[in-house]
Amino acid sequence: MKKLTLKRTLCALLAIGTALSMTACGGDSGTSSGTSSTASTGGTSTDGSSAAEEDPFLTGEKPELSILYYYQAYDMNKEPSVQISEEITGYKVKWYNLPQENATQKLMLEVAGGASYDMIKGCGFNDIAQLNTQNALMDLNELLDKYGSNIKSAVSDLAWDVVTRDDGTIYGIPHEAFNGSSEEKYGILKGGIGFRSDVLEELGAEIPTNLDEFYNVLKAYHDKTGNASMTMAKGGWQTTIMAAFGMGDAVWYDVDGVMTPRLKMEGMVDYLAFMQKLYQEGLLDNDMPINATANAQEKYSSNNAMCMPMMFWDIPAMKAALDANNPEASNVFMTYLAPDADTAPTIYVAQGVQSATVIPKTAKNPEHAVIWFNALADVDAFRKVYIGEEGVSYEIKDGQYYPIFTEEEGDMDFNMYTNADKFASVVDSDEVFKMWQARARKTPEMAVAYEQMNSRVDEYNVVDYYESFFTGQLPAEQVALDTEINDTLIKAIAEGTDAQTVVNDLIAKWDAGAGAGSEKAAQEWYEANTDMLKYFTKY
Repeated sequence: MKKLTLKRTLCALLAIGTALSMTACGGDSGTSSGTSSTASTGGTSTDGSSAAEEDPFLTGEKPELSILYYYQAYDMNKEPSVQISEEITGYKVKWYNLPQENATQKLMLEVAGGASYDMIKGCGFNDIAQLNTQNALMDLNELLDKYGSNIKSAVSDLAWDVVTRDDGTIYGIPHEAFNGSSEEKYGILKGGIGFRSDVLEELGAEIPTNLDEFYNVLKAYHDKTGNASMTMAKGGWQTTIMAAFGMGDAVWYDVDGVMTPRLKMEGMVDYLAFMQKLYQEGLLDNDMPINATANAQEKYSSNNAMCMPMMFWDIPAMKAALDANNPEASNVFMTYLAPDADTAPTIYVAQGVQSATVIPKTAKNPEHAVIWFNALADVDAFRKVYIGEEGVSYEIKDGQYYPIFTEEEGDMDFNMYTNADKFASVVDSDEVFKMWQARARKTPEMAVAYEQMNSRVDEYNVVDYYESFFTGQLPAEQVALDTEINDTLIKAIAEGTDAQTVVNDLIAKWDAGAGAGSEKAAQEWYEANTDMLKYFTKY
């Protein structure tokens, strides 16, 4: 609680109250109290036990709640986590889903039509922006003050800013990212460029760690087979490779105190020239400009390419595909590249808010919805919903969480919690990150890949970045500009246009368009929050 108090004190001193309306990518969570004084009733009153006894929302009959979530390919109401949640809170919940297609359109129509969902959970910020335009979301200040002590303790001040308007209205409960940080390195690497182990073995090559090694192994494969070495879905930005040029997953970088877009980073021209070289020499799939992900996966799994970008959670599907051609092959990961053998690699880790849970003004039971959500924001309650019981569905070894699997059908082993993240509330993000690592190991192949890619994490310089906290302040036109830049890079990679000329032209469009306003907004946010970020040392 000391860190949270410090942050809130700084927040008050700095008068930080900026409203953001778009999604964020990083954030710190304050220390959760880890307790819910009336978890069995599904709520906590900040007014004390006597107030709780007099409050009919805490002591009276509990209605069935209606919760809306995005599309899932299974019946959410049949998941074990629903029953666990009911046992903890005493509330029955009926889960509803938006369709897979045109989800936003359906959401707006339902809300405009007066649909009485008690909560919309995990709402994306583009959708939230439209709901705010319709003035469709309830102000949660009073509800959180009365029934949300666990929730308020679990969420950082910067994250609350993301869901707070200029007038102080809180329109959502933010779900903060849990990606690890510069202080919590192990586990931060979740993907990269996956290589076929059998091909590396045939070439007598190791997993590349720097740019020269990467180029050399791609060339060796192409020279031997005539195939493109790397395939990928269409895109101008490849972050694993960009790391060798001083960039990474971030879109904005702190360069000597100046928020700098990646387009203007020093390594941008060299990065584009390198991608053009791969394409022109046949090392990068010539179908890249039109590839869908499925096309790239088929080429990789059928051994018509040796590597492609992927995340460790792609492993089960990719393992099955590899088995059809070579059951002995596995996926091994090249992580963010160093520029050369003598320079330590750098990884940029996102901190922020992934989504938010909101309550529409048409909700029939907003008080009960917050009481329910608050009860599940107790750390122990969250853990039970998210990964189950220690010794039954997970175990802790050397401070790390591992799943437990059994042979008996119907056992409450880790298999029962595959989809449990959809039903969880909010707690301190460093706690979630630890628990999540059991999910990272939920198949043997995923566990092996996760350990392999993190085996050299201590070699990395880790830089936290916070750009998502200010994306809501960027001009609306920035989205279209970003799309144009990506499309131009794809075309330039394929056509081999002079890299310096391409970047110069894009910077000119950036400065003449939304880019100048975006730089101003990003810098203003950064300067207003620099002192606070010094204490924002976790997520």
